[in-house]
Amino acid sequence: MDLLKHYDIHFSHAHPLAFLRIVHFELTCASFEGVPTVPLFLRFYHLRSDDNWFTFEKRKDNISLPCYSFMPASTYPKEWKNRFILVSPSMVSEPLSVRDPASAIEDEVPSLLSIESSLWKLMCENPTRAFNFPEGVLAMGGLNPLYPRRP
Repeated sequence: MDLLKHYDIHFSHAHPLAFLRIVHFELTCASFEGVPTVPLFLRFYHLRSDDNWFTFEKRKDNISLPCYSFMPASTYPKEWKNRFILVSPSMVSEPLSVRDPASAIEDEVPSLLSIESSLWKLMCENPTRAFNFPEGVLAMGGLNPLYPRRP
C-alpha cells in the first residue's frame, strides 16, 4: 500500500504483473528477514504507464541488478481486465488516489539506509524466480493477514 500511495495509484489501475513484482519483492525481503520499503523497491523497478494501466518494470539504467532470475512477460488469464478482484477492507485503510496515466512520472531513485543497502546487496546476489505464488507461500511470507506468520 505504501508503494501505491507513493505513486498515487489506485490498486484497480495496477496491471497484474505490477502486483506480481510487488509480491515477489516482499517475499524476497521476508526470505532475508528484511523489511520491504519503497526506496528499496525503487532501486529495482520504476513505474510505467500503459494506456489506462500502471505497471513496474526493471530499471534499465544500471542502478541495480534485478532481484529476480525469471519474470513472466504476460499474464494468465488473458481476460484479466474483465474479472473482479476482491480486496479485504482491512487491506485498504484509507482512500487511494486515482492517478492520470498521462501525467508525468517522477522517477528519482532515493538513497538507501545502511540496513536497506545490506538487504539490496543480498537480493542482487540471490535472484529468485517470480511466478504465481500459492497461498501457503504467501502465508509463510507474512503476506496473508488471515494466517499467522510461520518461521
